[in-house]
Amino acid sequence: MARKVTLKNIIGYASVNFLGGGAQLLISLWLMYFYTTMCNMSAVQAGIIFTVARLLDAVANPVMGFITDNFRNTRLGRKFGRRRFFILMGIPTIAIVYPLLWITGQSFTYYLIMNLIYEAIFTMVIVPCSTLPAEMTQDAGDKAKLTGTKQFFGTIANMIASFIPGRLFLMYGKDSTEAFWLTGLIYGLMTAFALLLVWTFTFERDPKEVEYNSNIGSIWQILPQICSDVASSMRIKTFRLHCVLMGVGGIFKNLTTGVFTYFVIFVLMLDTVTTSNITSVMALVSSIALLFFIGTCYRYGGPVTYKISTVIIFASLLGYYVLTLGVSSSLVIMLTILAVINTVGRTGIDYVPVFQLAFIADVDEAVTGQRREGLFSGVNSLLSKVATAVEAALLGFVLQAFGFKAGVTVQPESAVLGITILTIGAPFLLLGVTWIASTRLKLNKERHKILVDEVNRLKQGGSMTDATVEAKTAFKELTGWDYKECWGNNNVVHGGVSAVTHFTEKV
Repeated sequence: MARKVTLKNIIGYASVNFLGGGAQLLISLWLMYFYTTMCNMSAVQAGIIFTVARLLDAVANPVMGFITDNFRNTRLGRKFGRRRFFILMGIPTIAIVYPLLWITGQSFTYYLIMNLIYEAIFTMVIVPCSTLPAEMTQDAGDKAKLTGTKQFFGTIANMIASFIPGRLFLMYGKDSTEAFWLTGLIYGLMTAFALLLVWTFTFERDPKEVEYNSNIGSIWQILPQICSDVASSMRIKTFRLHCVLMGVGGIFKNLTTGVFTYFVIFVLMLDTVTTSNITSVMALVSSIALLFFIGTCYRYGGPVTYKISTVIIFASLLGYYVLTLGVSSSLVIMLTILAVINTVGRTGIDYVPVFQLAFIADVDEAVTGQRREGLFSGVNSLLSKVATAVEAALLGFVLQAFGFKAGVTVQPESAVLGITILTIGAPFLLLGVTWIASTRLKLNKERHKILVDEVNRLKQGGSMTDATVEAKTAFKELTGWDYKECWGNNNVVHGGVSAVTHFTEKV
């Protein structure tokens, strides 16, 4: 009998977004600005730090997926769980490492190493956490509650993370290095407590429902097969299109967040306290907007929600452009209104991939007959890391190319132009690409239910020749494969066994 998902389980799982949301928002909003203004580092150097750390970590994401999928074979995995063990390990390490990112007067090498360590801890926690909705339930409603509440907690975390630096700037000064360090310390401790809630109140699939291969071999022996499994994930139509929304949309989301501080301070000539206050309002509005997008996703599906979000963002970008023309009266009020509109749109852009990920393993199972949650979680995290790496490189190199000066309060006109292009022009291009992908994506709760019901029928020994037209259509639209080629009748997983999963559900 399946274990019931209760409110405490939902709250426990959602708490992970104090790491996945708030901690990352602080980094996106302030860390590059901190390095280029307080640590006398060039924009290129700061960009290299984030790009290298996240690209190297991106490679580790599928590996982490493999490790968590197969960790039950170890003594620690059997005692603490193949997913939750890594969450437990993240509690003390995040409390120590996160504040160390915000110390001034260190070398380029120090900042690079600390960011590498932080990204490794982040992946160690986020990859197994991303599999938990699929571990805890197969019910679409429960998955929507888990992912929706997680996203809602992310907006709360973002609001707290945005609020803290502004209050510390008021206490210690608008350009205080101590304010930055205390921000890192306070939020690092909060994140550690949130991870304790995750570890305490979540659970995994009953081990009796999962078969494990005890002859897996070392990670180095199966690395080629991991690469093959990652490639195989791209043969699932829904996941390919999901990757466009996750990857390109992720570049947009991170770039918009990262450049906003520069736009407010160097283009509109406002200060750090105003920036923090506006971002706090944005986070509050995001929590409200999320309720709308949770309902929209569940009722109409991710693709429709994504399009609505894109239109909202385009409207706000046009407003940003008007502000650059020299509006002087009520600038802060106008900027806040436009930032709020932009945030509403970005909330939808951010939530759609999170909502969809919980359904991908079900679509894949229709093709392969296997459960590969860890694989899709790992690849999804890989895309997230690549997106942040591309954003960091883009931000750093474009700022440098347009003449951004480190450690100065007023930038040359060329740098102001570069910041404006990144704030307004680049998002139009990026979201245009994701719009095309969203028009081809057919994942919604109705098609998902038809697919899952058919898979369950096949698990119980049903014949593929008895499939309804409805089921065949849903399989084709979601998987990209003809029905007769699904349920293992293909070469998606070579040899019929995935090196990344090595387990199937018992029936």
